Amino acid sequence: MHGLGLINFFTCAFFATAVLTPHAGRAQARLVLNNNAWLRIDNDAWVVLENPANTALQTSGTGGNIRSEGEFNRIRWQIRNSTGVYTVPFTTANGVKMPFTYEVTTAGSNDATASICFSTFNYGAVGANNWDNDTYRPSDVTHMWNYWVGSALNNSGNVVDRFWEVDPGVAGYAYTTKPNVRLGFTHDPGAVTGDIRTGNTITAATVLGAQRFNAPAGLWGDFWPAGTWAAGAVNSVTSVNVNAANFFRSWTLSDITQPLPVELVRFDAKCDKGRAMLSWTTGSEVNSDRFEVERSADGSFFEVIGTLAAAGNSQSPIDYSFVDERPLSINYYRLRQLDVDGSEAYSELRATDCNTVGGTYIVNAWDGGEDLLVLVQATGDQEHLVRLFDTAGKEVWNANNVPLANGQNTLRIPQYELAFGIYTIRFDGPEGPMTRRVALY
Repeated sequence: MHGLGLINFFTCAFFATAVLTPHAGRAQARLVLNNNAWLRIDNDAWVVLENPANTALQTSGTGGNIRSEGEFNRIRWQIRNSTGVYTVPFTTANGVKMPFTYEVTTAGSNDATASICFSTFNYGAVGANNWDNDTYRPSDVTHMWNYWVGSALNNSGNVVDRFWEVDPGVAGYAYTTKPNVRLGFTHDPGAVTGDIRTGNTITAATVLGAQRFNAPAGLWGDFWPAGTWAAGAVNSVTSVNVNAANFFRSWTLSDITQPLPVELVRFDAKCDKGRAMLSWTTGSEVNSDRFEVERSADGSFFEVIGTLAAAGNSQSPIDYSFVDERPLSINYYRLRQLDVDGSEAYSELRATDCNTVGGTYIVNAWDGGEDLLVLVQATGDQEHLVRLFDTAGKEVWNANNVPLANGQNTLRIPQYELAFGIYTIRFDGPEGPMTRRVALY
């Protein structure tokens, strides 16, 4: 064992010991914490175990305690390509035992110094905003956002007030090929000095799952909350299976019904030969039901123009596409994502200008004094249902079977019963719905 900074050994019982002894037949270290002994790591120090055996760190008697409580107060365990279950007997600053388990299910590369670096920390000093993980997140974590990309809604209230660092990539000790692992977390569910502080939405009874932050992509939500939750003196999330591709360093526990962001990784809309081509990618899905594609001519009044079934459950990226065969001249699109429990979320808007040649579309609408005037370009003779809506979405006027001749048509809607304000005019005809906003002064 060697260190940088300060490492304190002290005992909690008279006969407690913190023993560092040679491993039988080898010069590799073995650390035994006996009868409730403490090992406190401070000032970005390292405790180094250059012994890949899972017995290189053990407790005996009444147990032992390792206090990290800092992102860089680390244990570097040189596990290399060994397999098995490794236990780190972490304890909170307040003396609550919260052991962490790291099980190697498929070995990683056998690099000479390949190590996993372990640490854990919460908010530090007790304060009013301890529930807000965004104020003490790990150095590689850039946000605690909720749901869609760009929503920038701090979801810390649905997350325990603690992070775990399980790092296979520390410079000088990194794996060339990371292992597949199974993780087990425990945390103090207390609200006074524990890891679910007052101000959180979650409680000690909330079912949680483990999530990690994909730092290169800036995502939480491409790995849905995983593991088996159980309540107790300390709550636990165990059996968190992680393959090498999802093995990143920073972890926390979140409400499985309100996880850190399920990212809509991509949503695009573009025109191709008079059609609007929409495509999007999800990072992961749990209990998703469907996507509704909505379109607007003005970015305010939207209508559903298509529905696609969602994957339901997935932790891998999934691509979707939809074609709007009859786009308007200017289109605003958004996605409405619905889960099986009825919850929903909207994407950001995407706009296209397809410069429609031919077809039927609203050219313009304006306040003409006594009448609201609407100019429509039609291809062929048609009939439409025409309706007018106020800003609350209430229909205030309608006319059925309104004829449109081939070419340009001007429709007049009397204003004498209409108050000043913003309205939306809608046409429903053989080429689909068309809308346009108009202001009456």
